[in-house]
Amino acid sequence: MNNKEAIIQKILDDAEQVAKSNIDEAEKTARQIKERAEREVEKFKQENLTKADDLYADALERSKVVSNLDCKKLLLNAKKATIDKAFAEAVDDIMKDKKGYLSLIEKMISSCAEDGDTVVICKEDEKVITKKFVTDLAAKIGKKVTFSKDFGDFKGGVILEGKNYDKNLTLELELSAIRQETESKISKILFGGKK
Repeated sequence: MNNKEAIIQKILDDAEQVAKSNIDEAEKTARQIKERAEREVEKFKQENLTKADDLYADALERSKVVSNLDCKKLLLNAKKATIDKAFAEAVDDIMKDKKGYLSLIEKMISSCAEDGDTVVICKEDEKVITKKFVTDLAAKIGKKVTFSKDFGDFKGGVILEGKNYDKNLTLELELSAIRQETESKISKILFGGKK
């Protein structure tokens, strides 16, 4: 299993754990909205018994339409929140596996580094991606790469600052690309039976 498949599988596993509770909460709220709308319709009906039946039917239909739209919006937001949380947890999980994480960072730097690049890390990686790690890696790949004293404003991964351009190898960007490729598949797996 390559890194991409492992990340996708981890995202799916994490998302499945949180999906049910998020969907259940959204459905509960949706039911409450529908019940409130039906109570309002009933109240309207009782107060206006003398009005024509078509006014009642109109009000009921409008309430149902609005309730259905609100329900769909709540469910969509719950699904999005579930997928957002799964990808955020994937970043954390990737960083927790120090050996695997350093291997990933080594591959990123090895494949993208150019002579003169400076490796920028995030504050959270201060004790994981060290100056020694970067110096040893630079020697291994035969590139003149240095370690930045400054930290980047990102979570996980690295940025390679170059003379002419920078290379963003942060986990957020990498997972964003994976998300674009897989979000519809993940959504179908997690929520395929629910609309």
